[in-house]
Amino acid sequence: MKTLTILIVFLMAACGGGSTDSKPSASEAYAMATETEVSDLTTMRKVSSPQQSDPTFEKKVVKTGGLSYQVESTQNEYQRISSLLEQFEAYISSENENKGYDRINYNVSIKVPPQHFNPLIGALTKDKKLDNRWVNTDDVTERYYDLQSRIENKKKLEERYQEILKKAENVRDILEVERNLNQVRTEIESLEGQFKLLSHRVNFSTIDISFYELVPYELNQEPRPGFGTRIINSITAGWQGFLTFMVYLLALWPFGILAFIVVTIVKKIRAKRKKDDL
Repeated sequence: MKTLTILIVFLMAACGGGSTDSKPSASEAYAMATETEVSDLTTMRKVSSPQQSDPTFEKKVVKTGGLSYQVESTQNEYQRISSLLEQFEAYISSENENKGYDRINYNVSIKVPPQHFNPLIGALTKDKKLDNRWVNTDDVTERYYDLQSRIENKKKLEERYQEILKKAENVRDILEVERNLNQVRTEIESLEGQFKLLSHRVNFSTIDISFYELVPYELNQEPRPGFGTRIINSITAGWQGFLTFMVYLLALWPFGILAFIVVTIVKKIRAKRKKDDL
């Protein structure tokens, strides 16, 4: 920001049509840049603390909650939850089903406007014996308005760079301004992404529901084949085992030849020794 302000001061002095005596010196331009930078930082701090500077700022809160309970039928409960969503302007953001040996678990994540958060929880828990229930409230007011002010300041900075780029005359200045301009635009995109995500969390609270159905344990046993079928299967398995054994033996033929050569040499050496002893 300091370099930017110095460039603006010099460009305004060069293009403003004034006399040469009115051009600021390097030290004066640096002082003006420092003063502008301090002023901008003070403004950002004021905007980033809305509770202290302006009590009319709307409070921004992220609400999340969770429920866990047992049901007789997970499918029926899922249908019941789905039928409640429209009247509370809510929707299912994610869901998954998991089947165990003794139960069926169903997890559903619901997004709902904050004003319908408590009424929807009341409708969901009606006539239910809960295993667990929790609600969390996170005040994000300062972060919300801080991101908003940072985006506004970055956009103003982008406009200043664009003005300087129009007045730049040499290639070096153009490349320098374009580099800074691209960096500012990247920062704006990142801040806008964070602000969009935070705004969605503020505008839609989250309710995580976990319900499960107990099922009787069933021993899964397949009927055994008849005696004749088992005899045939045994003969087939034996024959396949014999073929596998023969394949392994054939794969060892180089070792057989090597063993034959070694045995032949050993016999010749022993025969020669006996002949010499005689």
